[in-house]
Amino acid sequence: MQLQLTRISGFFTSRFAGFIPLLLFGLKCWQYRHAADWPQLLWFCNAANLILAVALFLRWGNGVFICTVLLIIGLPIWVFDFIVNGDFHVVSVFTHVLSPLIGVLAARHIGFSSHAIWQTLLLYVFLQVMARLLTPAPLNINVAFAIYAPVAKLFPNFYVYSASNMVGLGLWAWVAHRLLRRRLPVPRA
Repeated sequence: MQLQLTRISGFFTSRFAGFIPLLLFGLKCWQYRHAADWPQLLWFCNAANLILAVALFLRWGNGVFICTVLLIIGLPIWVFDFIVNGDFHVVSVFTHVLSPLIGVLAARHIGFSSHAIWQTLLLYVFLQVMARLLTPAPLNINVAFAIYAPVAKLFPNFYVYSASNMVGLGLWAWVAHRLLRRRLPVPRA
């Protein structure tokens, strides 16, 4: 049993694992194939899948960590959004469950530095800016234009909301960094 688990985790920590998030991003491209839907590809989870694929192919540990952090923090947000809005796509399940699992296994195997924490925030800001520059405001991609409607009453304004998101992500990146480096057993090859 242990040997079989080692083989399975070995695949998910290899460069070939990059094809899984790349396939999921490709399926999202197909889902959003109409020009009016192209901005949807800039959502954090979609962008993180594409970057995760590249990071796995290049064995870039910080990139794997950054994308994994974004995908994991996106899971409860995606579930909440599904409950509130009822927008469900099967590919989204794999994006929010399989990709982070691959990311956790690969990040533990490849390794990453403490710089990955601030780099996570940098990617967050970059994707926010790209959403503001390249997407229409009514879509509110990456909540770059307005407070997410179901929680709007909890925040006095957009700036407090954005700062809260940034602080929350930074804390989560710090916790994830500590958990992945110190708390979990390192897989043996």
